[in-house]
Amino acid sequence: MRNIGRAVWLRAFGLFFPVAAIVLTAVALGAETKAEAPVLTLKESIEIALERNLYIHVARKEIDAAQERQKEARTGFLPSLSAEYSYHRPSEVPFVVFNGNKTNVGDQDQYRFSGTIEQPLFTGFATLSGYQLARLGLDVARIQLTQARSDLVLKVKVAYFNILKAEKIQEVAEQSVRQLQAQLKVAENFYQVGMSPKVDVLYAEVRLAEAMQELIVAENDVRLAKADFNTILRRPIDQEVVVADILSDVPYEKPYESCLKVSLEKRPELMEAEKNVAIAEKEITLAKSDYYPRVSVMGNYYRTGDHPAVDGSEFVDRENWDVLAVARWTFFEWGKTRFATNEKRVRLLQAKDALEQIKDVVHLEVKTYYLDLQASEEYIGVAKKSVESAEENFRISEERYREQVATSTEVMDAQTRLTQAKTDYTKALVFFNVAQARLIRAMGLEDES
Repeated sequence: MRNIGRAVWLRAFGLFFPVAAIVLTAVALGAETKAEAPVLTLKESIEIALERNLYIHVARKEIDAAQERQKEARTGFLPSLSAEYSYHRPSEVPFVVFNGNKTNVGDQDQYRFSGTIEQPLFTGFATLSGYQLARLGLDVARIQLTQARSDLVLKVKVAYFNILKAEKIQEVAEQSVRQLQAQLKVAENFYQVGMSPKVDVLYAEVRLAEAMQELIVAENDVRLAKADFNTILRRPIDQEVVVADILSDVPYEKPYESCLKVSLEKRPELMEAEKNVAIAEKEITLAKSDYYPRVSVMGNYYRTGDHPAVDGSEFVDRENWDVLAVARWTFFEWGKTRFATNEKRVRLLQAKDALEQIKDVVHLEVKTYYLDLQASEEYIGVAKKSVESAEENFRISEERYREQVATSTEVMDAQTRLTQAKTDYTKALVFFNVAQARLIRAMGLEDES
């Protein structure tokens, strides 16, 4: 039975040893590629993303469209010009009969051209409300661009930090492999001189194989993090990425009350909701405009004749003109205006409720990310001390094993705890930086600097 177990362990080692060679070769090649690629800073990454992102492009085009709508609405204050050209041919020449005599009084071919200029004077506040709605729509489009920028900046930061996390965990995995290789060599030497049993060698082989698997996973995580980063920046997905290590553990000094105040002033979602309330109010005014008459001044110019050139005839003058003031008032449509106004009042209530709901969400997000930030600050300190203790424990365990006062299992366990402690510290550091980035976004900012 002992021989069978030994054969299984040796077979496992035989399977994983080639993998180790491949992994270490890939690590070396990756290091050479990194040396060739330029280091990309977070600021440069954000600039590239803002320049290439399609959602940002769409938001900018929406601003262009909103500006055109505002220009269109502004034309409602200006006079309009219109023209009409017509041809009329009755079945017979117009005539009258006087004292039994038939006398022609018009032309059978009747051509007419008219030109009209109309200046609205009062539209029941419809024109003014339409212009104000268009201007509010432009404000909303600009706010949506700000929101899209803030969301994209946060995505870039998180992707950037994820690369750093994956790379640091990979470094920890590589260090673990090196340490276990060294421990395996020591165990083999002790076994050859009869100072330790074969089981120590087999256990070291198994732990090395596990560490190699963890290294493979860590390397794949690095590749996935870089692919995600390249996708966000709209770069070739396989393009090499080298980022600067900007992970910081400097405590965040701004108090919660200050963060909340900034968020209530700068958060684009709140600003958009407030604009939506204003839009709903203006739509009520626009709906109520049908209660009022429309007043305008018109000037008309006419040319008539019996020829397409409309140059008059023996029956009509060639040209004429007139000026008139017009008031139009539709005062009964079975409650149509009242129903439309009531519907807009309901929309206003919905917009106000949405505003209050967004305020609640903002309060919760700021509180959540601020608490995450505080918790991660404390966790970083604990994790750092854990790394120091694990390093010392591993050093002592190695020394004790070399002196044959400790078992190989104790060394492996110490090494496992060291790897876990370093991994936990890296995750805590990245979580702290991501929480800070999320808090900045929750305040409606791209950066606090």
